[in-house]
Amino acid sequence: MLERLPSILLSLFVAFFVAIASFVISAGYAEHRAAEIDAAAMSLAENATPSIMLLATARAELRHTQALLSDLIKDVALGRPLDRHELDEARDNLSRSLDAYLGMPVYPGELKQWQTVAQELRKLDLDADRALLLLANGHRNEANKLVDDTLRADFDATSEAVMASIELNAKHARRLAIEIAANRVRSRRIALVLNTASVTFALLACAAAAVQIRRHVKLLWRQGVLLERRADELEQFAGRVAHDVLSPLGSVALSLDLALRRCGEGDPARKALERGRHAIARVKRTTDGLLEFARAGARPEPGARAEVRPVIDDLMVELVHVAEELGAELCVEPFAPCAVAASPGVLTSILANLIRNALKYLGDSAVCRVVIRVLDERDVVRIEVEDTGPGVAPALEQMVFEPHVRAQGARVPGLGLGLATVRRLTEAHGGRVGLRTVVGQGSLFWFELPSASTEATRASEIGSSTSA
Repeated sequence: MLERLPSILLSLFVAFFVAIASFVISAGYAEHRAAEIDAAAMSLAENATPSIMLLATARAELRHTQALLSDLIKDVALGRPLDRHELDEARDNLSRSLDAYLGMPVYPGELKQWQTVAQELRKLDLDADRALLLLANGHRNEANKLVDDTLRADFDATSEAVMASIELNAKHARRLAIEIAANRVRSRRIALVLNTASVTFALLACAAAAVQIRRHVKLLWRQGVLLERRADELEQFAGRVAHDVLSPLGSVALSLDLALRRCGEGDPARKALERGRHAIARVKRTTDGLLEFARAGARPEPGARAEVRPVIDDLMVELVHVAEELGAELCVEPFAPCAVAASPGVLTSILANLIRNALKYLGDSAVCRVVIRVLDERDVVRIEVEDTGPGVAPALEQMVFEPHVRAQGARVPGLGLGLATVRRLTEAHGGRVGLRTVVGQGSLFWFELPSASTEATRASEIGSSTSA
């Protein structure tokens, strides 16, 4: 199952990618079609329709001009004065409408059509000016004949040319409307296909993910059962190891007690025997505490409590002599009584590892000193072990609490598990570890554990809320 995991993830990735790509393509295609529809609608609204309106207005003004010119000739025939004001205004309106039309964008073929309109309009203007000139000079019959024979044909030709331009714009307007409708239909169809494909692939991906998640849940459940079985086996193994370790120590302790009874108060060997008995008792407490910790599934036992001062005093009995043998000074700064939420064995293991580590790496320092400092910070108890050794190299500062990490070229024996054990035990009890170091001046290792009073208060609160 685990070997197939990359191919499964690749399949899920491909399915989700295709679904997302379909959505993106659908949105992009819809946007493209929308842009085409907008362009067609804009051309229809801002070119074809206004052009048709302007040309229709020009054609109406053309017929109005023709009627005014005929009326003007009749008025002159009846002896009325020549008044060109209304006729000139109509011709100006005609010119303005056509000039406005010329300012619009042109469709394919429209420029050629407009040239025809302009040609007919110039001929009409020349003939109209000639007729007006004849009227102004009193040649009414000639002007009337010019209107009947020539100007009528000019007006008809110009009107037909304008009408042809109207039809050309109407043709383009119809084409744009058909294009808009076709784009809408095509856009809806393609979007429906792409959206259906994207939803289908998304559903397939979700179904595949659900199947794989169900398989992995089953696999994790099986692994959990296997780990639980192995944890039981390890617990039994730890119990056997503890029994095998403590059994011979019991015999050694009994032998030491017998030897102490035979030694007098002033016997030089008595102190050595008492140190040995203390050391065996400490090993037993440490073994019992670690065994309890292992049996609790690497979790602290509820209600665990260790007074800090007795643990430190007990360690000092042995470690002061170790420090003297190394030519070092080991001291504890005064501190108020306090307790941590951990078993005495666990606290002994943490402190012993830190103090022995500090003593072991003092090296050839000019001043060999290890100071233990206890700070009760209400919610937590912070314990610091400061030495005057060579310090920790910057390259190892972030890794020093990892298993099997040791300084390159270290001359003292060890497996590199002491500080890793400190961190694991501390963090499992809800605490923290840390280091401050200066190369050539020394290091300060510290750890914090929850205060026993804080944990007791929290446990009582949980118990009261549960009972409520």
